[in-house]
Amino acid sequence: MVSWSDETNEDSVLKISSCDGIIKLPATMHDPNFNGTDADVNVLCEHDSMEKALAKLWDMYGETKSARTNDNLESSFAIHNLTKEKKKLQENYDSLYADVNAFLDAQQERGVELTNQKEQKQHLEVKIAELETVVGNLKVELSKKEEKKKLQENYDSLYVDVNSLLDA
Repeated sequence: MVSWSDETNEDSVLKISSCDGIIKLPATMHDPNFNGTDADVNVLCEHDSMEKALAKLWDMYGETKSARTNDNLESSFAIHNLTKEKKKLQENYDSLYADVNAFLDAQQERGVELTNQKEQKQHLEVKIAELETVVGNLKVELSKKEEKKKLQENYDSLYVDVNSLLDA
């Protein structure tokens, strides 16, 4: 039989939470008659609480799946819109670049002073840099969306793994 000593201090006590409160067990017990665990030990569970927990998990799964589907849909719309906007900006950029080249060629033909051309070119390069910044920002935003999608896929994979471990 297990002997419980009254002389155990708080450091050597193992606390276990249960439905009825906290049970204090000594860190070590000695039972000379202990022969191992029985293979046919029955654990009694409250069926209703297990059923409620499973129902809650199933509801959480459904909500998560629905939210993930909505997020994916929103992301695909955002990516589609950003791609269209990027194409428009690229077309504007190409048009502006062609206009800049045509303008510089026309200025050279008219014999405008070199300093005036340099000022115009610098101004246009600033405009081009601004457009490149806008295009760069769009690329960063697209990469963030892709990174978010990858993180969501990793989360989904881990979620499935956890569920399979819970089911096992």
